[in-house]
Amino acid sequence: MNTWYDYRSVWSAHPLVFVYAMVVVAVFVLSIIGTVVAPGPLAILFVPSLAGAYVHHTMVMKRLQR
Repeated sequence: MNTWYDYRSVWSAHPLVFVYAMVVVAVFVLSIIGTVVAPGPLAILFVPSLAGAYVHHTMVMKRLQR
C-alpha cells in the first residue's frame, strides 16, 4: 500500500479534500506554536488537529473504496 500515492490521487480527483488537509495541517502547526513557542490558548487545538487528520484519512479511504 502506497499511502502517499493514494492521497495524491484522491486530492487530484477531489480538490476539497486537499483543502481540508491543508486546514488540518495549519491547525496542527498553530497548536505546536501554541504549545512550544508561546504557551497559551492555541495549545488546545492539538487534539482537534489529530481528530481532523483522522477524518481526512477516513475521507481518503472512503473515496478509494477501502
